[in-house]
Amino acid sequence: MTTETIEFMTDVAQDAGEVAQRYGEDVRTVRKADGSLVSEADRAVEQLIRRRLQARWPDDGLIGEELGIDDLTQARVWCLDPIDGTHNFVAGLPLWVVSIGLCEHGLPTAGVVHAPMLNLTYTGAPDIGAFVNGRPLAALQDKELRPNDLIGVTSVTNQPLQLPIPHRMRNLGSGALHACCVAAGIFKAAVFPDWYVWDLAAALAITAPLGVQARTLDGKRLDSLANLDPRQRQGLLVLAPAPLCGRLVASIEQVGK
Repeated sequence: MTTETIEFMTDVAQDAGEVAQRYGEDVRTVRKADGSLVSEADRAVEQLIRRRLQARWPDDGLIGEELGIDDLTQARVWCLDPIDGTHNFVAGLPLWVVSIGLCEHGLPTAGVVHAPMLNLTYTGAPDIGAFVNGRPLAALQDKELRPNDLIGVTSVTNQPLQLPIPHRMRNLGSGALHACCVAAGIFKAAVFPDWYVWDLAAALAITAPLGVQARTLDGKRLDSLANLDPRQRQGLLVLAPAPLCGRLVASIEQVGK
């Protein structure tokens, strides 16, 4: 991965954020089959990102939340979430992001998560490092949770998630933003009860060089997305510094016994 690629992705994400902001408070929405919202801004942003990426890399695959899905097993596939946090965006809450991730043979190798209203841009690649607004982020080595430590937990689930460990739960309404809060050390961990590959592809590339692991409920590490069906929601995933991740997964497993 080259810094030139990251810089190009960042330019595209920032331009996409400007397009989204132009819709302001008058954005029109429809409700999808799963009950979630999609706005005209989502589609306009994804169209812009697709157009820019295809002009630069015409042979690459594209997986987008709104406008089509290619195969994750292709050599290079871009995973796009044009507005992650659409409900927040529509409501006027500034907690939403543009997320662009690159997977090569299923491995997340580059990511940009841009939060226009927060003036934050997270970038990263396993062989380059992770950054926020160009500032390097430090590796994470947390081993314990204290009662006031924050954990991000998304709420797209019919079952309340219980974590019998010291923590304070927060839901910002954007999975990619949750993951970036882990990268920045704001959240000690993030738990995703269900998710799509476009939610986290970029964030997994950003968090990887920081010593952060992703583990499924059976404790297995998730390093590659190649075997996942991008059309389907995926099962519970825990994202946390390596010394803490396994302990969190084990705690969640005990709840279900």
